[in-house]
Amino acid sequence: MPLPVPHAEAGIASVTRRPADRRTVVALHGELDLHTVARLEPRLLPLLENSSGGLVLDLAAVTFCDSAGADLFRRLNEHCAADAAVVLQGIPRQPSRVIRLMGLDRSLHCEFGRTPPSAAQQN
Repeated sequence: MPLPVPHAEAGIASVTRRPADRRTVVALHGELDLHTVARLEPRLLPLLENSSGGLVLDLAAVTFCDSAGADLFRRLNEHCAADAAVVLQGIPRQPSRVIRLMGLDRSLHCEFGRTPPSAAQQN
């Protein structure tokens, strides 16, 4: 009988603030699924509440995302103030499929493809 594959816990790799547009940039990593989203959402909501310009979620290091992860992005966007939004950047291939399938690319600002390291450092 094969052993279960270890679960790559989702987490926050870094948090930076961009004073120019009042946004908080959060780099996520790991797998976004039903179990990890339940632990990650309570950590993201205070960052959203303390960022008057909204959140930029850098997904370049996200290795998996299911509908629970995509729904997290939608819920975070709903919590934004009227003049703020959630931006998804550096979206890898697998998460982009789920985001497009769920139609989130029509309601959220999405930047598909991995963010080059030099561009991520400039933000």
